[in-house]
Amino acid sequence: MSENITIKSIECELIKNTTITNEYFILQFFWDFHSPRAGQFFMMKPVRSSVFLQRPISVFEYNNQQKIVKFLIAKRGKGTKELFDLMPGDKVFLTGPLGNTWAEFLPEDGKVALVGGSIGIAPLAALVAEKPDVFFHFFAGFKQGFRSKEEENAVMGNALNSKKLVISAEDGKNALIGRIADFIYEPQDYSSLFACGNIPMLRAIKKKCESKNVPCYISLESRFGCGVGACLGCTIRTVNGNRCCCKHGPIFPANEVLFDD
Repeated sequence: MSENITIKSIECELIKNTTITNEYFILQFFWDFHSPRAGQFFMMKPVRSSVFLQRPISVFEYNNQQKIVKFLIAKRGKGTKELFDLMPGDKVFLTGPLGNTWAEFLPEDGKVALVGGSIGIAPLAALVAEKPDVFFHFFAGFKQGFRSKEEENAVMGNALNSKKLVISAEDGKNALIGRIADFIYEPQDYSSLFACGNIPMLRAIKKKCESKNVPCYISLESRFGCGVGACLGCTIRTVNGNRCCCKHGPIFPANEVLFDD
């Protein structure tokens, strides 16, 4: 785990809010502070908000030259609905960057499989941009397929630059039909596997990798209260005892995480 830098909560002005689908949208901010890395996240909340807690949002893309940070967000609850309704010029509190990074777990060579479920593709797409020389195969799974190639390209972002791209949807619309974990046929073909998504997907990926003795690292989606390990609201069970998903992660070796069966 990397050491957290001094945490700053900065009032930032929204540059752009791009609606991609009825569910996904992208927020862009100018961020001229410590550069975020792939796998890290920010705690986010509009300055004018009716919710108490900030929302943890993974970095989707960071342009170090232009100092622009992008967040791919799924509209799911009251907090993300507020973010969806933001207009350019609105002020938002950004606290971060927080958490550890994918780069800490990259193998020295070989192919790496990236498996993202729905919004879990965001931190993995950021890794493809951050490490363009690594041989990545990207597997992305969704409940519903995209209506157009333009929608797909916008949501996938830098994942499109992977050496291989596999997209599945449970409804089969403009994609392979099924759950994305089912398309990891030969995990032993990879030096390691990185995954981010819901618990059932992560459990299935972990099981496949363990059966072939393939190193696997997972980024856990959880309800963070503070983002720094103070509230203990995102505690998870591991072989090393309880850990805070935000402070000690969000990325963990899969073989250390104990899922409730």
